[in-house]
Amino acid sequence: MAHTTKASGRLLAHIAGLLLVAVVCGVAAQVIRRDPIPWFETWSNYIEAKALKEGIPLVTSAQVLGFLQAGTHLILDARPAVDYESGHIPSARSVPYEFVSEALMPVQPYLTPSGPIVTYCSGKSCDESLLLTQYLRRQGFTNVVLFAGGFETWNAEGHPVERGAR
Repeated sequence: MAHTTKASGRLLAHIAGLLLVAVVCGVAAQVIRRDPIPWFETWSNYIEAKALKEGIPLVTSAQVLGFLQAGTHLILDARPAVDYESGHIPSARSVPYEFVSEALMPVQPYLTPSGPIVTYCSGKSCDESLLLTQYLRRQGFTNVVLFAGGFETWNAEGHPVERGAR
């Protein structure tokens, strides 16, 4: 019994030591990193800040509604297909970021290098639309804007929603 207690004590001491080393390494990495990990800000602020830092314009749901009504922008939904099918911004095309290369194939006829594009995903804590925007920009598309509020904001504000595959 005493041997088991000693072994348990040593195990706990080892675990505590490993945790201490992990915390020290994490803090050191945070101090050394050029772009610190956003431990103390919300993810939504991080997504928007990263987009602005990269020169990606952000748009509001009112602007997206205006684009939709005017028919001026190609709207791309970066969420998984199942989310898109359960509800999406009207006329939006499904381009799940997870499968971006193949998902863009059906949209290719609508894409032009300077054509206006809006990307969105689930909401402010979702980064698929930011990743899709970055991908499109690397492919030479110059007029891509990010709707960071995403479908969550769109739906909460009572804007029209389509359901089903497209």
